[in-house]
Amino acid sequence: MSPRLYLLDEPHVRTGEGRLELSPARPTYLLIYLACQGEWVSRESLAGLLWPASPDEEARHNLRVNLHRAKSLGWAEGMEVERERVRLAMDTDVAQFRAALGQADWGAALRLHRRPFLHGFPLQDLPTLEEWAGLERQALLEAWQNAAQRYAEQLQQGGKHGEASALLAELLRHDLLAEDVLQNYLRAAYLAGQRETALKTYERFAQELHEELGLEPMQATQELAQTLRRSLPLAGVGEKRQSAIPLEVLRPPRLVGRETEQVRLRTATFALVSGEPGVGKTRLVLEVFPQAVVVRCREGLDNLPFYPVLEHLKTRLAKLPDLGPYREDLARLLPEIWPGQTLPPADPLGARGRLLEALHRALAGEEPLLFDDLQWADPGTLELLLYLRDRGRRLVGTYRRQEVGPALLKAIEALRSGGVEEIRLEPLEGEVLRRLLADLMGSDEGPQLFSRWLYGKTGGNPFFALETLKALFEGGVLKAQGGAWHTALDEITQDYSELQVPPKVAEVVHRRVGRLSEAAQRVVQAASVVGENFSPKLLAGISGLSEWAVLDGMEEAERAGMIAGARFVHDVLRQGVYQELPQVRCRALHTKVAEQIEAEDQPQLQAEHWYKAGELQRAVALWKKAAQHLSDLGLHHEAIGILQRALAYTSDPAQQAYLRATLAEQYHQVAEYQKASELIEQTLNQTSDGIVRAKLWAIQLHVLSDLGRMEQCAQIVEQHLAHADALEDPRVRLEVRWAIATVYGGLGRSKEALDIIQTDIKLLEEAGPSVTLSDYLSSLGSVYDHLEQHQTALDYHQRAYQMAKALNARNMQVITVQNLLFCLGALGRSEEGVGPAEEALSLGQFARSDILRNNLGATLQRLGRYQASLQHYQYLAAQAREPIWRAVAHARLAEAWSHLRQTEAIVPALERALEGLAQTDHPFALALVASRVLRYGNDSQIGRIQPVLARINPEALNPMVRAQLEQAQAEYADRTR
Repeated sequence: MSPRLYLLDEPHVRTGEGRLELSPARPTYLLIYLACQGEWVSRESLAGLLWPASPDEEARHNLRVNLHRAKSLGWAEGMEVERERVRLAMDTDVAQFRAALGQADWGAALRLHRRPFLHGFPLQDLPTLEEWAGLERQALLEAWQNAAQRYAEQLQQGGKHGEASALLAELLRHDLLAEDVLQNYLRAAYLAGQRETALKTYERFAQELHEELGLEPMQATQELAQTLRRSLPLAGVGEKRQSAIPLEVLRPPRLVGRETEQVRLRTATFALVSGEPGVGKTRLVLEVFPQAVVVRCREGLDNLPFYPVLEHLKTRLAKLPDLGPYREDLARLLPEIWPGQTLPPADPLGARGRLLEALHRALAGEEPLLFDDLQWADPGTLELLLYLRDRGRRLVGTYRRQEVGPALLKAIEALRSGGVEEIRLEPLEGEVLRRLLADLMGSDEGPQLFSRWLYGKTGGNPFFALETLKALFEGGVLKAQGGAWHTALDEITQDYSELQVPPKVAEVVHRRVGRLSEAAQRVVQAASVVGENFSPKLLAGISGLSEWAVLDGMEEAERAGMIAGARFVHDVLRQGVYQELPQVRCRALHTKVAEQIEAEDQPQLQAEHWYKAGELQRAVALWKKAAQHLSDLGLHHEAIGILQRALAYTSDPAQQAYLRATLAEQYHQVAEYQKASELIEQTLNQTSDGIVRAKLWAIQLHVLSDLGRMEQCAQIVEQHLAHADALEDPRVRLEVRWAIATVYGGLGRSKEALDIIQTDIKLLEEAGPSVTLSDYLSSLGSVYDHLEQHQTALDYHQRAYQMAKALNARNMQVITVQNLLFCLGALGRSEEGVGPAEEALSLGQFARSDILRNNLGATLQRLGRYQASLQHYQYLAAQAREPIWRAVAHARLAEAWSHLRQTEAIVPALERALEGLAQTDHPFALALVASRVLRYGNDSQIGRIQPVLARINPEALNPMVRAQLEQAQAEYADRTR
């Protein structure tokens, strides 16, 4: 007898010699995992599973040892071991259980599943293994629950009510709130003579349902319990209700009355279709472009950046085109496209543009694209729309004219400036509505009187007209017989005014929902809270029904024309259902959704559900987490929006201070220095929290440093951050010390900067290679450069550069090369730095690209390649984000023009450089502009530079710039003797 492994019982192995108990040890875990997989498993996966915290080489060594030990176990005879993979061919009760399910042998399946998978078997605190076992256990348990329901139905049909009730009671032990299971249990227990036990179970269910969901049992359940109390005969279970609505009304065969609009749409490269809800905007576009890819915006999610686009891309991960160098940019926002990959932080300046290009490439080949319901689009999606238009993509957008907000209005104005076909869709005229009725009825002409009545009731709105027809059919007023439609009024009415229908769509929807069974009503109510992409499992988790009952409810709602697949047929239907929910139930359902999606790591979506559940503190905590995530992605404008939203719902002063500090940090990242400074000053006046105040001063240092206001930086360090080393929060302490080191470096206080960086770099090195460590190494090299220890500096620069490349941190490559380039120049090896600098600039535009471009231009000038340097300085003069580099670029241009003998351009360039000095007091900018003015300027410009010279502290300059200034001053002195 071949060994057989039992994991759905007390874990053991049966061999020809008897039963063998399993001992909790890693060789056993190896064999269990391999037996369950039943196929080849890589050694790397096994090592990561069992030794997740160990270094790779140590984990692989441990695996080799334990594979050898596993082979010595008597039941491992089927194990095959190769150089890179391992397999175990072995019979298991798990495999037999799955086979029974596949054969619909529910009884056999239940006999095999004696207890949950590996229940109570210790896994020695191995989190990765425990996670795998937990997922397996839950999946197998759900399969057992489904099999148990099927088998209970068979037992009841065979009159075995006692066995059925025992099985259903076991199911309820796992999920008491599964109301359809409870109903079946009450019937089976009653028929088995267990009335009192059944009623006690019902009372316990009713109490828990009220406490958990704020619901009462369904009417059918209450009536069933009443039947048991009175000992009345049980009524038979009715068949599923069939829809009375003709298929043509549920799914109209063709579009009527939009011929002109179809022609305009067909010939447009980019079009916007607007109109009231239900007028047929989406139907028009899909009639013209049946293969169009639909990106749906969702109500209430206009705070989630790019949400509709990302939801669409998730449905086609396997079909995404090659994104090339933009793969990591999309992977930060959509990690499913690069699972398991650790990505470097995004650069604040270039991240947004690169993400838009990544999304453009991800959507390649999908033409035309339909962006549906743009009135609910987030600003990022609207920006992407403009980006795609500018790249010639064929696009169509739809929106409700009455619900246009500021963001969409701004986007529409931008689209109009570039040319767009705007189609205003109006309700159908009376005769066109009559043609629609003729189409639905399959006749040559629509009924004149009835068409006139329907037009008067619906105003020609196609959706409202169809919903009214459905209401009449469901109410039995309108019937389809013999290929024609009839009402009892046909022969006696003059205008059908006797027909009664609700005056509003919401009331039509209310009546439609009211005709569904209670279970189906719960399903559509839960679905309206989720919005779309609702799965049976998710709806079961929030509705108090089992998955089988949810599937039945979804089928019933689909037959009634309410939903199609995992979304509502029309959002007006979803809105109608949602608006009818009592506030208490609505909040309870949002709570359940927030809890159900917790594992999906979508903090912002979860926050929106907590917000609608009235749990503001939980929402704010998740908004903070979402803002940090967006900041890490380089989406600082979106992070700002989230933080502002969190701030609006926070009343706690300490929380407000923290949020404002974080908000100021984001404003600094997008170079909105005025807003950052105002927020810092406001918050400093409102909080006494030492940690928050230190964080605010650190942000202010970065703002002022970027603006070149180094004297103010020095004052802040002296007045407010003298005791930064005593800060208790290690993260904030590191942030503050880094800001101070940056200031010291800019002021030429190199030894003080060196002390800070050398101390902190030791802590970072203990954690291994990182982007932050690369930044610190590069800064340390710059300090040594300032101390004229260039050979020592070169070692740090090269380490930093190689680490940045290994981490694929492109923005950090820019930073490290910028400093490396300066160091090589000081060593007389400038030519070696040109190639790496040009390569780094080709990676994209990043926050420090301007500094690198300046350093490369200076290198090219030192090498006598003035024409080549021109393109870099002309770019900086026009495009540089910070005033320092605009002023420096104009001064460098004057130098290039002089060497190229274009003397007429020198004075204007120096004028612009002098103007730029009014916006900065950075020593480097002051000295460099001054040296070029002294060398190339006219008498007026030289006179204006004299006060600037008095402001320059030579000790704050790096040796190269100091030497250039001293040489220019000496040359000027010689000329004026």
